[in-house]
Amino acid sequence: MFSDQKFSSSTLSNSFSLKGSISCKGELQIDGRINGNINGEKVILGPESSMDGTLTADEVVISGKFKGKIKGKSIRLDSGSLVNAEIIYEILAIEDGSSVNGVVKKSVNSESVKKQASKEDKK
Repeated sequence: MFSDQKFSSSTLSNSFSLKGSISCKGELQIDGRINGNINGEKVILGPESSMDGTLTADEVVISGKFKGKIKGKSIRLDSGSLVNAEIIYEILAIEDGSSVNGVVKKSVNSESVKKQASKEDKK
């Protein structure tokens, strides 16, 4: 019934406060407070947002406050963002004016591991 439906975007306004987990398709814009976990395709934490938890998405944009763990293919920390987290990324952009504390790790995908092993075998 819903499998052919295309997902666009959803917004959680600044009056929104959630304790729990969110799983979403498409784009999710958060301007409120989240204490929990988010799993999605594209997640945007707006300038007034605050999140404490785990955020996993293909694309992550943070302009507000975040504390916890972020895992994404593409992560952008905008100017003015306050991030205290473990960040696991493939592509990372940190704008001037952002504040970042924590551990930052580049994720290793299986293709790069296979290529590296192949190069070592040839030596």
